[in-house]
Amino acid sequence: MLRQMGLVGDDGELDLNAIMQRMQQMQASGRMWGITPADQDPDAAWRTTMTSAKQATEAQGPDPELMPHEREAVIDAERLAQSWLNEFTAFDNPGLPARTITRSQWLDGTSAGWRSIVEPIIEGLGEALQRSSTEGAPEGMDFGAMMGPLMKTSASLMYRERLKRELTKVARDTLTGTEIGFNLFQGTGVVVVPSNIAQFTENLDADDTDLMLVLLLRESARQRLFHQVGWLSPQLLALMTHYAREITIDLDAIAERLSPENLQSMSMEDIARIGEEVQVSFFRPATTDVQMEILDRLGVLLALVEGWVDHVSGRAMEKWMPHAGRISEVLRRRRAAEGPVRSVLKELIGLDLSPRLVRDAENIWAAIEHDRGIEGRDEVWSHPDMVPNARHLEDPLSFTSDGESASDDLDEELRKLLDS
Repeated sequence: MLRQMGLVGDDGELDLNAIMQRMQQMQASGRMWGITPADQDPDAAWRTTMTSAKQATEAQGPDPELMPHEREAVIDAERLAQSWLNEFTAFDNPGLPARTITRSQWLDGTSAGWRSIVEPIIEGLGEALQRSSTEGAPEGMDFGAMMGPLMKTSASLMYRERLKRELTKVARDTLTGTEIGFNLFQGTGVVVVPSNIAQFTENLDADDTDLMLVLLLRESARQRLFHQVGWLSPQLLALMTHYAREITIDLDAIAERLSPENLQSMSMEDIARIGEEVQVSFFRPATTDVQMEILDRLGVLLALVEGWVDHVSGRAMEKWMPHAGRISEVLRRRRAAEGPVRSVLKELIGLDLSPRLVRDAENIWAAIEHDRGIEGRDEVWSHPDMVPNARHLEDPLSFTSDGESASDDLDEELRKLLDS
């Protein structure tokens, strides 16, 4: 094929000059190997990704909206859940009305939030692929200028295709607006997806009204946390962006699988299988020590969020819904299972939130409340440097003792300052 295209010389070797000329012609035409100008426009590419995800979601089954009286019942239940929470958290109710949405509306509502999370990763992946592909280029060839934009756009297209499949699965699985641990809805209150809740309860031996109330209680607690703790969402996004900057890709390992010696003995099925493995390797790039540290910090912060929600909602249920313990356990098992909600961050960045870490986080919030009360517990969220770290999750008592030590040290320094 290369010979027919005039890219192989009479000696059987690739004619690099001919390749350069051909690629320049393709770039000038505005289309290169199936990549259109629209693919290189971030806004257009994102709209295409979300539209494809919505179409794939709609193709998998009906997604009806609730009747007006059903929506009113959800709004009333959310008000009840909010009144219960007032006793068990110092964070105020944002005062925004609850909403019931369809799966497609969930995709529309979270589109901007998803974009803020994944675009730094797409950019980091493209930059890493561009760097890796232009290293060791033949002398005298501006390989970076020739291949760089193509590699970045190719990485973006592959990642967006993967993202579309993941979002389609999550849209048909998520029960509430912030169940994945990120607040992707901006300026909104409690959000539930009734179609997914109905699907979840089909084979569940639990009262539908009780389940909805428990979900609303948990979602209301999470919304209060994100609404009151202004640094939380930006910190999560900053960690994701830092992770993206550290992406590296081992193209040597990929090239080794596709070396001419190996290709000669491969069938078309083998080549297709390796092609799939190559794409997977782009989404699971080689992790650096810095990336591992970032993922650990991100995992701890998400665990603290979920542990706080478990603790606060559990305290409210203990008083007002003592019979709902089984529902809470079902939701814990759901979170621990390899479902789409848990797997989306694992597939996109390799983050696997450990159920044990969430249990440890719940324990530490209980210990802090026991030591400092509800006001003191929620005050811990006032600054990112004040929240527990991984060491504290392993030993909750170490956090309260650290706090006492820090307070004593501060008092001593203030005393010296005043005396002088």
